[in-house]
Amino acid sequence: MFEFTRISTKSDHEEDIDLEQGTITLYPGISHGENVLRWGFIRKVYGILAAQMVLTTLVSFATVLYAPVNEMLRGNSGLLLFMVFLPFIFIVDLGI
Repeated sequence: MFEFTRISTKSDHEEDIDLEQGTITLYPGISHGENVLRWGFIRKVYGILAAQMVLTTLVSFATVLYAPVNEMLRGNSGLLLFMVFLPFIFIVDLGI
């Protein structure tokens, strides 16, 4: 009744390209040095993002699962409120 056909954007003689290797150019017309620089920047940004996510996960696990920290935050709402607004205080100190 219903038939699905595979649509391919590459011809039969083209090989599979792995974008994560960084061996192909991101934009046509840029030099090899610029291409390497752009791939390095992309890796750096994703590395920083991954490190932030891991650190956030570790801190949240410690806060939720470690009983003394959990009880301290439950018993002292002022400290909890201070910890919530602490990132905003740091942003103002950075001059943003």
